[in-house]
Amino acid sequence: MENIDKLVSRIIEEGPDRIFLQIPEGLRPRLDDIQEKLGEEGIETFVSLEPCYGACDIRDGDASRLDCDLLVHVGHTGFCEDEEIDTLYFPWYYDRDPVPVLRDSHGVLEDYGSIGLVASINFLPALDEAERFLSSEGHEVFAGKGEKTERGQILGCDISGALSVEESVDCYLYIGSGVFHPLGLALQTDKPVFKLDFEKGEISELDFDRFQRQKIVAMEKARGAEEFGVLVSTKKGQMKTGLALDLKEKIKSIDRDAYILVMDEIRPEKLSGVKADCLVNTACPRVAVEHRTDFDQPVLNPGELEELLEKIGQK
Repeated sequence: MENIDKLVSRIIEEGPDRIFLQIPEGLRPRLDDIQEKLGEEGIETFVSLEPCYGACDIRDGDASRLDCDLLVHVGHTGFCEDEEIDTLYFPWYYDRDPVPVLRDSHGVLEDYGSIGLVASINFLPALDEAERFLSSEGHEVFAGKGEKTERGQILGCDISGALSVEESVDCYLYIGSGVFHPLGLALQTDKPVFKLDFEKGEISELDFDRFQRQKIVAMEKARGAEEFGVLVSTKKGQMKTGLALDLKEKIKSIDRDAYILVMDEIRPEKLSGVKADCLVNTACPRVAVEHRTDFDQPVLNPGELEELLEKIGQK
């Protein structure tokens, strides 16, 4: 209940009459407790049941249209700018001790003298204990900080903090759940990336060969593409109109056609009837990393398109 009490206290401090609450699906079982406490304070709560992919996916427009005076975004730190209404970002931290797993699985890391520690926002409190343990075992430990991220924090679309210490580390250790965050790092570094899994109670090296093979196949298929669809999301933190226009011009410069296709959530069924030989994703990189094979056409992220255009230009 500690997180709930802190959340309610922070909301009360803002003094709203009506809030629009965005909460991750995994925390929905706690909604009754949250709404009951807020109701006792006379605060009306509207709950968003739309999927939420992170702090890039805030629903400030919905909140404004519903005459709410505060958007409460639970589970992430601030990412967007120029929100339409006052916005409270409330990270939901998990109190998990990494030391038992580190102690039991330390042999996996023994050969690495220096380790870069990274975590998703929810597991950042575990980094201090992990750093103390690894240092006591003789490792040199580094945790970088990005411009928009906390020390040690990585996002699926922002691993700048991790890369800032890349030259100093022999490997990375990710503390958190899921594979999207460490996968984004693994695809941009030559250093081994390990994951500490609380549920399995083990540390294992991340295997991303399948995703590398999918990228190679997509790049090869895209070589012969004549018509490109440049995907733009209207999600506030993912909408990159300038980038889309720039990529469109680069595609047209090699005598290929390019069109800008706009949607909120990038999903393959929305492309039914659209003529495009290759899709270029300017929204969340997850679309072209974890979900590349969901689409009929090859899907490339901007960096992959740049790589493709360079190869085509060299022909």
